[in-house]
Amino acid sequence: MPHFYMADSDFKIPTEFDTEIYRTLNDIESIIYFKWTIGTDTLEFVTSVDHSDYKLPQKASPASSVFFGGDVIHEEDRGKFESFFDEMFWLQGTTNDYKFFSEKIRLLAKDELSYLWAEFRLLLYFDENGPVIAFGCICNINVKQLWQMELQHSAEHDVLTGFLNKNATQRHIDEYLDSLSPSDLPPALVIVDADGFKAINDSFGHLFGDGVLTDIGMALRTVFRQKDIVGRIGGDEFVVLFLEMPSLDVLEKRCEELLKNLNRSYESNNIKLPFSVSIGISLYPEHGTTYLELFKKADRALYESKSRGKNQYSFYRSSLIGRTLFIDSARDPKHAEDIRQKAFQDNMLEFILNMLYETQNPDVTISVCLGMFGKQFNLDRVCVDSFNKSSNQYVNRYEWLSPKGISIASEENVNKFPFLIDRRCSIIAAGYHPSPYGVLSVCENTFQAYPEDAEVFQTLNIGSFVHAQIAHGHEVVGSIGFESSQASRKFTKEELTKISIFSVLLGNILMDKKTDSISERMSRHLQNILDHMQEFIYVVDKDTFEPIFFNSTIRQTLTTSSTAQTCYKRFHESDEPCEGCPLFKLSRGGSEYIDVVLDNWGAETSARAYNIHWEDEGDRHLALIIQSSF
Repeated sequence: MPHFYMADSDFKIPTEFDTEIYRTLNDIESIIYFKWTIGTDTLEFVTSVDHSDYKLPQKASPASSVFFGGDVIHEEDRGKFESFFDEMFWLQGTTNDYKFFSEKIRLLAKDELSYLWAEFRLLLYFDENGPVIAFGCICNINVKQLWQMELQHSAEHDVLTGFLNKNATQRHIDEYLDSLSPSDLPPALVIVDADGFKAINDSFGHLFGDGVLTDIGMALRTVFRQKDIVGRIGGDEFVVLFLEMPSLDVLEKRCEELLKNLNRSYESNNIKLPFSVSIGISLYPEHGTTYLELFKKADRALYESKSRGKNQYSFYRSSLIGRTLFIDSARDPKHAEDIRQKAFQDNMLEFILNMLYETQNPDVTISVCLGMFGKQFNLDRVCVDSFNKSSNQYVNRYEWLSPKGISIASEENVNKFPFLIDRRCSIIAAGYHPSPYGVLSVCENTFQAYPEDAEVFQTLNIGSFVHAQIAHGHEVVGSIGFESSQASRKFTKEELTKISIFSVLLGNILMDKKTDSISERMSRHLQNILDHMQEFIYVVDKDTFEPIFFNSTIRQTLTTSSTAQTCYKRFHESDEPCEGCPLFKLSRGGSEYIDVVLDNWGAETSARAYNIHWEDEGDRHLALIIQSSF
């Protein structure tokens, strides 16, 4: 609401800007001006501070002690203000040079009970020796700043619980992790996911469900500290970064308290439903140094808690990977499917080898993996064909279809569209050509590439495809295909890499019909599989650092034929092991893998290290290292 001032009888309405107009406007805007003489460190306000909203002296000498030594500036803003002045004094110039500075800080209010936002503006003059004198002003921006902060808070926070939303959670956690020093106590990432929330929401309604989510929020506030970073990242999923963790015992007690507080039942309209939460935990830096790395591991631990019966907490450990593939799916088939899909996406090669060892059944392994490919990459048909030498044709052996996929293997369609199916096979076969991902036949838009065969691809609902030949040595034994109804689709590097790896697995293990056991087959062909992969892959003796095996990707990078026996000398011509070498971190033996970051081959890349047994190497302690290439 505007303020009106009464004038005396001699008042004259001004016709031009004059000193009085400026003074009156400044008073209304709560702007106060000062002069700061650098040599004597004297700051003097040239307008009366009595009219301001702040507790400031009319004159301060030495000014630095008044502003930095007392309570004039809010303690959280003093470091920012000191940096502001440090920057000024680093400047050098010539006579009559000047610079303008501006900083937002909180100053002590007149009531000495609160702080108000102010904008500190400074016009600094300096000569060749440094700063000489400054003229500035302090503007009251409290209302504007609080309004902007409220807008930012609304943009970053969940309305229902008041916690950070998904994007803000990741940003705040990553910023905190980036600021950590080796001397800081490490944090832990905790994922809290509701058990039974959907049934409650469906049975009692969304308003009741909102009340349940509010209960979770209140429990989280009670158990965790105000300084911990808490976010709601999904409907009933929450993340906590437990800062400065003093010990695992403390964290475990917090989790136990949370489980106890939220283990309850909700009742409405004579319906009573149980409720609890499950928790997954990952630790910094053992399990990752970024939000995504820690979240991935905590999420795996969360699924372990769910698979063991819910209402419990689990810490991430490497052995969870194999266990998550074959949990009891009879109790919760959708949940088990989600777990397997996540494991497949995280590490396809490891998933396939684990599944094959567990089932000892290549047919089951292939069928499951085709579905995994289809769901991960949003495909409509994934197939494996064998190559018939006598007829020089590809014959379908395995097929996975989405609801939009058209079967090419069903008897009905083979009889209904024989010409169209044959023409499709001919087009794919004619398109094979060598590539970095093996011998591929790729078409990203069948309707543009083959307009004369529009009926073929429209009837079979194929808008794009990529097929990879499967070879056993130099012999072509079949093909694997990704097909989508979507035209103008560009197949990604990840898709091409995975189809390439799977084609090697198919040719050397899964479709190898020799009479020896699967275990022997896998050991015999593992070297061939690893050799075809694009990552830097090597097997090293953990005791001597001797490289037992390294793949073609590494061989192509070596510029010397050195016969040095250590991996760091052979690969990097170094006299010391690489910084962060995983051989020092792996246990002596047993099934284990770890994630690490290595700075070698000219770049910093992520890597995984495994304890393995290598055929014909007896009881040597060996590690397999798979390092991302660039």
